[in-house]
Amino acid sequence: MARKLYIFAIGGTGSRVLKALTMLFASGVKTGNDFDTVIPIIIDPDTSNGDLNRTKDILRLYQEIRNQVDQPEDFFSQEIRTINEMTVNSPGVNPEYFQFKLKDTDNNTFNQYIGFDSLSDNIEEKDDKNFIRSLFSAQNLKSNLDVGFKGNPNMGSIILNQFTNSEDFRKFGQTFGDDDAIFIINSIFGGTGAAGFPLLLKNLRGNVSMPRYAKIRVAPIGGITFLPYFSLNRNDEVNAESFEEKAKIAIEYYNRTIISLNQINTLYFIGNRGNTNQEDYAVGGQEQRNKAHFLELAGVLAILDFCNDIDPHRAATQVKEFGIEHDTQNITFTDLNIGNAKLLSPPLTKFRLFTEYLDKGLEKSLNVSRWTKSNIKLVRGNKQSLLNNNYFNSAEYKTQIRPFNNYFTEWLREMKENKPSFSPFEEITSDDALELVKGQTPKGNKSFRALDIQNCLLTDNISIRNREKKHTMLIKMFGRSTGKVLVKRNLVIR
Repeated sequence: MARKLYIFAIGGTGSRVLKALTMLFASGVKTGNDFDTVIPIIIDPDTSNGDLNRTKDILRLYQEIRNQVDQPEDFFSQEIRTINEMTVNSPGVNPEYFQFKLKDTDNNTFNQYIGFDSLSDNIEEKDDKNFIRSLFSAQNLKSNLDVGFKGNPNMGSIILNQFTNSEDFRKFGQTFGDDDAIFIINSIFGGTGAAGFPLLLKNLRGNVSMPRYAKIRVAPIGGITFLPYFSLNRNDEVNAESFEEKAKIAIEYYNRTIISLNQINTLYFIGNRGNTNQEDYAVGGQEQRNKAHFLELAGVLAILDFCNDIDPHRAATQVKEFGIEHDTQNITFTDLNIGNAKLLSPPLTKFRLFTEYLDKGLEKSLNVSRWTKSNIKLVRGNKQSLLNNNYFNSAEYKTQIRPFNNYFTEWLREMKENKPSFSPFEEITSDDALELVKGQTPKGNKSFRALDIQNCLLTDNISIRNREKKHTMLIKMFGRSTGKVLVKRNLVIR
């Protein structure tokens, strides 16, 4: 039974959680419970947002790599598609289709959007400016919309209302299947996420004009709401000192209108009270490029938990929170509960070894180790390696594999530099490569040699060879060889 999971990622936090989810999918994690296709839907009026565009580029690279792998079985095995691909049944990759666009927000101020200037100054009139002034500050009214709502959910609730009447939303309804499910990601302390979540949920449960409304109305819906988990290095139009107060007000509203009325199947809460990490101040645009945070990775665990814990017969809303085993500012795999450690340790360690090998070990092995050679006279052509100099100099490798791996490395580095730090890996060289997991010292040779040996043993395996799809051998070989090496050296939590 094939199922689709639609993930609505609202605002900057939504994009950053999607980024973490894509990294786990690249590492070999799958959603489970027959959810074979994940459809990300980003809702953010700030089209130039640095977090948003980085995530869209990562999703683009993921799709391009996966399209060049024949029947992926480990790395890149989870299928990710856009609504557009579903409606036109096209395999074409276009990162813009991951984002649902809002009309009339580019180059407009809020007062232009709501037609404030056309209203009367006369309080006797039906439509008067004074009523609008009682709802929105002068700062709200002159605020530019092309960088989002600057932490003002009262503005966001007006503009995001149009989304559910859009062509994109109609296409979502058209593609929704009988066994599909929905997950929503938002932050509760900003503008876009705080406003977008209740509006979206209200329409999913009550918009009778939406295609397949009868099915969507009763479909399993989960969501994760982020409480404050970062502050800003200065306050201006966006004031971090108001984050906690906004969160309290929004939670009270969610309790009355969502949880008490059982409008959602499972609602996850996550935050970091008393956090000390600060992001560079930005109201939006390219400058808003927050460092990756461990809580965004924890948010992915909520998505995976929801997929595997769907109970259509459960009437009351389940509320779940996230916690770790040890109160520490330097989190490693052993600080997580055993279930989360078992879920994260094997795939992330395997993909880390893969990216580190290509960065620090490949140069020594290229055209030396048998798995990188295609000019061995004693080996028949159909058994010679496809991973030779030509492959590693190809445009596909340089413009797809290498930049995606760079994003993965950047993602881990940013989580390490944030507070609390998530840093399960050591810095390594080619000589001590197998000492990459903190607290684990393997016996025997610690270099990349063990991985080279496994790759050579796999070179002739016909199930990993495909000339038409260029990344098949690389992705399948390392998916298997990294697993064998790490299990043999007891470097993952199982």
